[in-house]
Amino acid sequence: MLFRSDLSMTPRQKEVYMVIQEFWNKYGYGPTVDDVMYVLNTKGRGSVHRMMKRLVELGHCNHLPEKARTVRPKGVRMFHDS
Repeated sequence: MLFRSDLSMTPRQKEVYMVIQEFWNKYGYGPTVDDVMYVLNTKGRGSVHRMMKRLVELGHCNHLPEKARTVRPKGVRMFHDS
């Protein structure tokens, strides 16, 4: 499966993206930074947060500002979307 602008993501960003996508598919809402850390078996909360933020900046994901668990892959609609 190819990602949006696949070449603009680092391998680690692709891993984070996949975790976010799979979490949305399974639960219907976004993962916390701690959820992503657990799945990727990493201890760096700051680095995971930066990667999630970067995915939003690059346009691979969307999120609602000031709301928890709203980072989602492009194309995934939330009940807030019109």
